[in-house]
Amino acid sequence: MFLSLLLSVMTALSFNGDTCTKKLEEANVQLCGKEDGDWVRHFTLHVGQQTYAFPEWEHVNDPKMIPQLHSVDVTKDGKEDIVVFLVKARGNGTYKNEVHVFAHHENGIEEMIVEDPRAVVLKSVKMRETDEGTELIIDHVHALIPYNRQGEKGVKVTFDRFLKYALDKQKLKAVLLLERKKGEYIGSLIVTFEYKDGLFQGTHIDFIRH
Repeated sequence: MFLSLLLSVMTALSFNGDTCTKKLEEANVQLCGKEDGDWVRHFTLHVGQQTYAFPEWEHVNDPKMIPQLHSVDVTKDGKEDIVVFLVKARGNGTYKNEVHVFAHHENGIEEMIVEDPRAVVLKSVKMRETDEGTELIIDHVHALIPYNRQGEKGVKVTFDRFLKYALDKQKLKAVLLLERKKGEYIGSLIVTFEYKDGLFQGTHIDFIRH
């Protein structure tokens, strides 16, 4: 669904004994971490001649689900930012990742705050049951989700089991799924972020039926 610019993923490259991404040459950025059982931990972000340590970061140690490093202008200030995606959980219908966004400054880099998309959805999306199905209301836009053949009611957002941050056309987005029951996904809620007032705020939500 999403396209990314200047993408680098974890490979078998070695950097002082760490497992590292391929270096983003134009941005002069590289991400490294150490394998620790089921996890990759002890991450370091190399930006030019500077190295930043993030001992609290974790990523599942899975060759099919690898960390991602991007250099793209998501703050819309004319300068490329550093974007890191780390996967925290996957499998058995579960997928959750996290995002870290850094802006370049004269004295180094600074991490930007990203509003929790779950809070954005909770305050912006309303649902109510009707005779025909569940009515979804987002910013005065109404969508009807009919009941299934068994007449099962109720739709919920998979806050606990699915949350995916991604880049789409230089915009940061987050995807949450709507389900009627576990494993029966009926649509996606896509939160688009914009950088303003010092943080990335969820400013728009799209609903896509599956």
